[in-house]
Amino acid sequence: MKIFLLQDVKALGKAGEIVDVADGYARNYLLPNKLAAEATKSVIDSVKRKKLEEDAKRKKEIAEANQKIAELMKAEIVIKAHSGEANKLYGSVTSNEIAQKLSEYLGEEFDRKNIEMEPIKELGIHDVKVKFGNGVSGKITVRVEKN
Repeated sequence: MKIFLLQDVKALGKAGEIVDVADGYARNYLLPNKLAAEATKSVIDSVKRKKLEEDAKRKKEIAEANQKIAELMKAEIVIKAHSGEANKLYGSVTSNEIAQKLSEYLGEEFDRKNIEMEPIKELGIHDVKVKFGNGVSGKITVRVEKN
């Protein structure tokens, strides 16, 4: 029997999936406990349509993220910091400071957790890995200048 899962069922599937199960399992456990509903033709068509919409939305988000990362890879983020002798910084440039600059550059909030880096402790040009979700990531150039 084909059923539409209303909730996640361990070892069977996640909510929103259509799965094949034994008739007795469906009638005696899944349907009475409202864990699933019988998968009629209209339900199957609705699930397929929703899955297509979600795939299209995900592809659009990936395309937008790729566009943003390409734009950032062309740019150079400049951060001013106080430094001492031998180009060593008094403190360090952290992912929080880079996230603030990226937020200004993009015009939208950028989370510092999406930046993978070690703190920058000297002046110069550094590559920093940035993630945009959906598996899209790239390296941006950060130039640390003397303040």
